[in-house]
Amino acid sequence: MKPCMAKRAMCAAWCVMAMLTALGATAQESTNGFAFADFLLAPLRVHLLTATNEPGIHTTLNSNDVTRILSKVNRVWAQAGITFYLESLRTEPAANTEGFRENVKTNNDALLRLRPESSRDTNVFHVYYLKQFGPNGICIRGINFVKDTASLRPVEGGLDEPLPRVTSHELGHALTLPHRQHITNLLASGMSGGWLNESEINQARAAARKKSWVQTAPGVLQMADELQRANKTADAGALWQRITHVPLDSDPTRLARRRAEELAR
Repeated sequence: MKPCMAKRAMCAAWCVMAMLTALGATAQESTNGFAFADFLLAPLRVHLLTATNEPGIHTTLNSNDVTRILSKVNRVWAQAGITFYLESLRTEPAANTEGFRENVKTNNDALLRLRPESSRDTNVFHVYYLKQFGPNGICIRGINFVKDTASLRPVEGGLDEPLPRVTSHELGHALTLPHRQHITNLLASGMSGGWLNESEINQARAAARKKSWVQTAPGVLQMADELQRANKTADAGALWQRITHVPLDSDPTRLARRRAEELAR
């Protein structure tokens, strides 16, 4: 490895591990070399599945859990300059629950059949939380399922709870990344690590850019400002809110948080 590349990799690793061990720490102007101008904003629809007749499906997560999980997910994905904003949170009855326990062990389609028809839009990333199935999580044709009873083997510098890590891992698969069995890597199986290497970062960003509904942070900022000047405050507020998910302390994110707070009053 060339000296400059080695230095870059070492600095990136230090930054990411510091981020992962202090998820609640004050954000910086840039993360892993990505400033606000580099960030991509991806819509995420979170589904909390319910099922009165099947405890293996019925999640006990709530909106506060989702807020906490998404904040940590975005600190993981900040190393790739990608932020997932909450497009919507759906607490909804699962579909086609009959025979779930028997079929889910041998047939991934049993999970796909749980998806309610009315919320299957194709212009967002989806994460479905349910109580219990085989692995901690699985990405099936780009659709992500995470069990709220997930457990992981801890590694040095890893995330401090399973659900944000499993969610981040499955979103990595949705961004075309395969498993990579290095214990501190985000794409390792069953570990708490959250590291992405440079190749994975480039691949994930390229996959995100191919989706027309993934926007650039500066583009969203410009649209929000234009709507604000046109006195379309509600529409502007929705865009400011997206920007607040970016885990950076920068002029644009400070402005977005201030505007979002003003509109919430």
